[in-house]
Amino acid sequence: MAVGRFYDDIDTIINNMIEYLGVEDEDDYFDDLFDDDAIEEEDDDLIDDEVCTMDDVNKCSAILERYIDDLVAISKKPDDAKIMKAVENTVKRLNKLNEACECELIESTTSDDICDFIHNAAVEAGLSEIPENVCDEWREF
Repeated sequence: MAVGRFYDDIDTIINNMIEYLGVEDEDDYFDDLFDDDAIEEEDDDLIDDEVCTMDDVNKCSAILERYIDDLVAISKKPDDAKIMKAVENTVKRLNKLNEACECELIESTTSDDICDFIHNAAVEAGLSEIPENVCDEWREF
């Protein structure tokens, strides 16, 4: 299983998520600390009790990376049941994370991108009985 492109896909998904959420990592925060314009923008854009943080975005990335790692191991001797179990576990982890973020972490476009990513990786890992979308059975995000 060629995994390089899947890690690139994870980066794209995560960057889109960061852009949508407007979360910053610590370095960006400190860069803006003494920038009056940035402070005014921040005051104008305050989110009511921000529920999604960079830590949540990083958790999402880790879930997707773990999924690829699981598929790499499975793809050495492809087994549809094992691949679908990896899909199920990943989707349930994402559901739980999104629920903890009051369903604001994964917006609709990102949700579709994540499902496409999960589906394409499952097929690449050797899934032979391919449903229309492998995530549909468990997807809540």
